[in-house]
Amino acid sequence: MPLFAIAHILVALYFGVHAIRTGRNMYWLMVLFAFPLLGSVVYFFSEYLPEVRHSRVARKAVGTVATLVDPGRDVRRARADFERTPSVDNRWRLAEALLQAGQHEEALQHYEQCVAGPYARDPKLRLALANAQCVTGHPAQAVQTLERLFADAPERQAGETSLWYAMALAEAAPERAGPAFEIAMQRHLTVETRCEYGLFLLRRGQPSRARELLEEVIKHAKLGTAHSRDLNRPAIDRARAALKSLEEIGGASA
Repeated sequence: MPLFAIAHILVALYFGVHAIRTGRNMYWLMVLFAFPLLGSVVYFFSEYLPEVRHSRVARKAVGTVATLVDPGRDVRRARADFERTPSVDNRWRLAEALLQAGQHEEALQHYEQCVAGPYARDPKLRLALANAQCVTGHPAQAVQTLERLFADAPERQAGETSLWYAMALAEAAPERAGPAFEIAMQRHLTVETRCEYGLFLLRRGQPSRARELLEEVIKHAKLGTAHSRDLNRPAIDRARAALKSLEEIGGASA
């Protein structure tokens, strides 16, 4: 069978599986396999493309292409908006754009300015500042920012913020990070939390508990959806690499 025909059948099979998994009308299977080329083209434009173009992966791909074509676009727009209207909100948007563009130090300066005035206690701005402090290699400052926030609003030590705090402590004051990770495990039990806690324990010389957490990351990755695996890809890859290093160490010691 010519390779071209095999390719048509494989594409039709892919779309057929997609139709079944997403609950499409079963007449699509007849269309796909009775007319492998034409049916696949029709299915792609009428069913598949409208769905995936709004997916996180598609948006990420579009954003990546836009960045490659014009890498300074977002920063230029945010800077122009801030220069026209130097509000706190526009400064924050500029800081976000700078951080995404890798201009970390200038981004940090703008975040600090955001919380220097009447918005000094704004939770959103303080969280953004703490994140920027972590990204720019100032974990001790991030710890101080978050602890001031928690003192004013204890309920803010929840969700992803609890993980940020534990990760900042892991760098700035590792002897205090263990209890913070335990809180994060209670309040934000995600693949990323398990991974970060496992890696922290590994660095602290606790391979048994670390292995348990890292294996849970891989287990949840296998059981999860393709979307969740895409979302957690960095954590999954780091956990897999850490487990491989543990196996190599175990094999060497044996």
